Amino acid sequence: MKKYTFLTAAAAAALWVRSEYFHGLEYLYNLSLCRGSKAFFFNCNNITAELDALCGIKAELALTKRWYRSISPERLYITGSTGRALYLRILRQTGSKKWVIAVHGYGCTGRSMMFCAKKFYEHGFNVIIPDLPCHGRSYGRFIGMGQYEYRDILKIADMTAAHNSGARIMLYGVSMGAATVLTATGGDARNISCAVSDCSFSDARSVLDFQIQNIIHMPAFMIIHDLDKVYRKKTGYSLKNADIRKFVRRSVTPTLFIHGGADKIVPTAMVYKLYNAAACPKDILIVQNAGHGVSAYADTGVYWKKVFDFADKYTANQGRMPTKI
Repeated sequence: MKKYTFLTAAAAAALWVRSEYFHGLEYLYNLSLCRGSKAFFFNCNNITAELDALCGIKAELALTKRWYRSISPERLYITGSTGRALYLRILRQTGSKKWVIAVHGYGCTGRSMMFCAKKFYEHGFNVIIPDLPCHGRSYGRFIGMGQYEYRDILKIADMTAAHNSGARIMLYGVSMGAATVLTATGGDARNISCAVSDCSFSDARSVLDFQIQNIIHMPAFMIIHDLDKVYRKKTGYSLKNADIRKFVRRSVTPTLFIHGGADKIVPTAMVYKLYNAAACPKDILIVQNAGHGVSAYADTGVYWKKVFDFADKYTANQGRMPTKI
């Protein structure tokens, strides 16, 4: 009788642990891969370098906000690749054939790209800034870590080329936006002249594994494996497919890879995996002492000289002929 009671209690405890584990996976899915604040993940990292970089240019950031309000960007919704509404901000230049699609990162919105937008605009680019699906004012059920969002970027590029004869289009992305840009270059990027990737991860599973280890201070392989099961069940997608390396291997789009040398959110080692895998014309810039997504602020002069030297090389001439969708 005692043995039976012990086994019953053990079985009940095991079922409770299993139930709590799967509730935890559901919570982690909602926290990491659905709409909402991602401050929790950033707070689990030492982001001193990021804060220092932003504090170093406070005055310029304030000027950027005033500049953005003064130019009154065009705002519109288009139908995204999934059939849901996608929100765009457009800054137009009179007479310019150069366009940049500036793509924000994980948990952010297009407003986080204002500093970069000002730099591009002052350099003569028309600027398009989308809110990615499931971010900001765009609709969407879940975050794809670039694996479906890239189709929206290609759709924006195709629409831009179709409505602007001779357009020379550049893609620019930061963090998950950079992963989205790189995935787009490995897709049907027929209207893209070049791309700049700033601090992309090499694959979604690895970066999530890295972040979860930072939170629980234990190997997270099984958690990621089971999280992917939840993700597949809810979305029909797999995190395994958000492997950016396989896309850059088939890219022919000239690409500049940038990363912060002190990035604690997406390890700097990931940029070398991407750069080495890339089959396209390529260049690389490591901004030493820069944290995640702040290389543009940490060493402004070096960063933007590199970006514009690269951009001008591939957007000064006709580039690829626009193809109508």
